[in-house]
Amino acid sequence: MKTIGTLLAGLCAALFVLTGVAALFLFNIERRAFSAQPYKRAFEKLGLYDRMPSILAASLFSSPASVDGVENPIWALLTSPGLDSGLSLLLPPAELKLMTDGSLDSVFAYINGEADTASIPLTPIKNHLSSPAGIEAVLGLLKTQPACTTEQLFQIGLAALSGSGFLLCNPPPEALKIFKPVIQTQLQFTASILPNGITVIPGLQSGTADDPRIRLNRIRALMRITPFLPVVFLLLTTIFAVRSLKTFLNWWGYPLLATGMIGFLLALVGAPLIGLIIQFLIETQAAQITSEALLSALRETTSAVAREILNPILVQGLVLAVPGFGMILAALLLHRHLQPANPVVE
Repeated sequence: MKTIGTLLAGLCAALFVLTGVAALFLFNIERRAFSAQPYKRAFEKLGLYDRMPSILAASLFSSPASVDGVENPIWALLTSPGLDSGLSLLLPPAELKLMTDGSLDSVFAYINGEADTASIPLTPIKNHLSSPAGIEAVLGLLKTQPACTTEQLFQIGLAALSGSGFLLCNPPPEALKIFKPVIQTQLQFTASILPNGITVIPGLQSGTADDPRIRLNRIRALMRITPFLPVVFLLLTTIFAVRSLKTFLNWWGYPLLATGMIGFLLALVGAPLIGLIIQFLIETQAAQITSEALLSALRETTSAVAREILNPILVQGLVLAVPGFGMILAALLLHRHLQPANPVVE
C-alpha cells in the first residue's frame, strides 16, 4: 500500500512540474498578450511611434478623393509618396503617439470583446489640417514637387481668383502669398471630408458564428485556470506521501525547485517561441485588420512583447525555486539532526 502511495505521489509530483511550468507561461501570456500596454512599451523601444506617419499614409490611400462628386484638389498631394513626411510636419510627436496609442487601444478593445470594430483615430489630423501647422506641412510637401513652370504659375493665379484647386508644383517664394489662401481653403475642405477614424477591423456583431473571438475566449478561459492544476497535483502528492515534516519538506521541495528552475531556464531562452505564439494569436485575431502597415508593425513587436511576458516568469520561477531549495536543505538538516537519535535506516 505504501509503495502504491509513493508511486501515485511520484506521478502527481511529475504532473505538478509539467502543469506548473505550463501554467507559468500560459497564465502570463493570457495576462499580457491581450493588453495594449506591452505593445505600447514595445512601440517605444522599437521606435515604431516614429513610423506612425507611414502607417497613416498607407491607410489614407483608401479614403475618399471626393465628396458628393466634388473632387478634392489637395488629395493628390496628400496621397503622394511624401504624405508620411507631411504628417510628421503636420502632427507633433506627442499627437502621433496619442493616435498610435488610440489605435492600439481600439484593436485590443475589439480583441477583448469590448468593441465590435477597431479604428485609427483621425481627429488630431482633422484638427491640425486647418491650423498654421497644416499649411506649413503642405508647403513642405510642395517643396518635394518639381518647380512650377510659368504656365503653372499662371494657372495658380487663376486658382487663387476662382477659389478652385491648385497645381502640384513647387512655387517660388514670391508666389506663396497668393498660394496660402488657396491652401487653407482646400485644407478646410479636406478636413471636412475626412472621417473621425479609419476602420481597420470592420464591424462584426459580437457573438455571431463568424466571430473569431469566440474560440479565443474559450482558449483564454483555459489559460486563466491553468494555475489551479499544479495546486491540485501538489495537494494529491501531499495526501499520498506526506506523513511527517521530513517527507513534507522533500515532497514539496523537489517539485517546487524543479518547476521554478525549469520555468526560469525556459524564460531565459524562450523569447523566440513565445514570440511565435504571440504572432500566431495576432494572425488569428487580427486577420481582419485592413491596414497591412499596422498589422506589420504589430508583428514586429512580438519579440519585445515576449520579453515583457518572460520577465515576470523569471521572477516567478525564482519565487518557486528558492523556497523549494530551502525545503530540501531543511529536510537534509532535519535528517542529520534526527540521525544520531534514530540511526536505523528507513
